[in-house]
Amino acid sequence: MPVIVFFDSTKSVKLYGIPIEDESLIILMRHRGVLLGLVGLALIFAAVKPEFRTFAIAVALISKLAFIFLTFTASNQTAEVRQVALIDVGAIVLLLAVLGIHFYAK
Repeated sequence: MPVIVFFDSTKSVKLYGIPIEDESLIILMRHRGVLLGLVGLALIFAAVKPEFRTFAIAVALISKLAFIFLTFTASNQTAEVRQVALIDVGAIVLLLAVLGIHFYAK
């Protein structure tokens, strides 16, 4: 979903509960959308290429853990940002399950 912000920065209000008005912040959020899209593509690629799976999952876990850390150590985040962080907690559980299955299958 964050890739949408790359194409239309006004979607940040729906995704994160914040309007992006500063041009520098628009650039940063659009870039964030691209980076998260690349992580998503890496996970999709890893689904069909097992030799890439551990690396892709590690990258996704680092990204999600960093976001969760930043969200819950900040004092003034929106409800939408907290919701994204909680969704990331669920995604981490799923990623760890996939990683466990991957190593168990070996």
